[in-house]
Parts: sequence; C-alpha cells; structure tokens
Amino acid sequence: MNSETRDLNLSETEGALAAAVLELVRHTRKQDSPAPEHIARYALFTTKALLEERPELSRLLPQETLDLANGDPHHLTSVETGTQHADVADELANALWPEGCSGGYIQARIRGAIDSSPSSEPAPVFVAAGALTTGETFSAVAREGEKLRVGRDLIPELVATLCASLGIDSPGTGTNIHNG
Repeated sequence: MNSETRDLNLSETEGALAAAVLELVRHTRKQDSPAPEHIARYALFTTKALLEERPELSRLLPQETLDLANGDPHHLTSVETGTQHADVADELANALWPEGCSGGYIQARIRGAIDSSPSSEPAPVFVAAGALTTGETFSAVAREGEKLRVGRDLIPELVATLCASLGIDSPGTGTNIHNG
C-alpha cells in the first residue's frame, strides 16, 4: 500500500480511489498553474469495465496500467473532462459526468481556503477530492510549501459538492488523516 495511505485502514475499493487521487495529484501538481484559481476535473472509470466496453483503449494505456488493472478489479483509470467554470462550486454544479463512470475527481489551487492567518494575501492552497458512485471518498490538501495531507474527508464541503454532482446521496464519512 502507498506510504501516504498506509495508516488509513482502507478497503480495496478505497485503496483504489486513494491511488487514483494520489496519481492525479502528482500529475496535476507538476503542471500546476500559477493562477490563483486553477481547476481540473476527471471522470474515474473502473479500468476492467472500461476495457471490456472499449477494448481498443488498451492500445492507449501504458503496459504498467494494464498490468495493474489485470491484478486489481478495483483499479481506476481517469479521463480528463475539462472545465467550463472558474469557480469550483459552479464547475461541480454544472458538471456533466460521462455515462458509465465510476466516480469523479476535482482539484483546485485556490487562495486561502484553509488559511486561518490574518494576512492580507492568503497563501495558495491545493485541494483535491475523489468520490466513487458507491460512496467512497478520498481527499488531499496542502498549503503552498507544506506536505500533502490525505484522508477520506479532509475537505467536507468540497467532498459533499463532488458527491452531489455525481448523484451520491450519502458519501462515506471516514475521518482518518495522515500527514505525509
């Protein structure tokens, strides 16, 4: 299990979601925009189901992903959906998720969402959340220059908004946090 999630006691499904979220965090933070607000949204698909429905996609996925998916029925593949709105709440309120997706992921670089300092210029904060249609959630947050914190529900309002956009009525309510 990933060292960032080892102490969270995750189910196999939660572990797959955590792995997908952390992979997207790594990928998107490398390309993080310097803009105060930057949003990315991805649909999550169970890799096995996606390849059964669209076998031609196996030519596009790296061999490592195919090998992981062969050994893990919960493995997830992310597909960028693009964003239409500059505000996270608006983006999720208007999100159209692809048919057959197993869940979704949203990430944003915003100003001061968790910054409690009284400075006039809040530090940028990276927030990310993933949710599966079966109710599992996983999130990550980091102030600029700090280590990423991960857990099931670190950003309750973002997680709830993501779940609502996916049509999930009752997301998981775990509260384990790991500072990594």
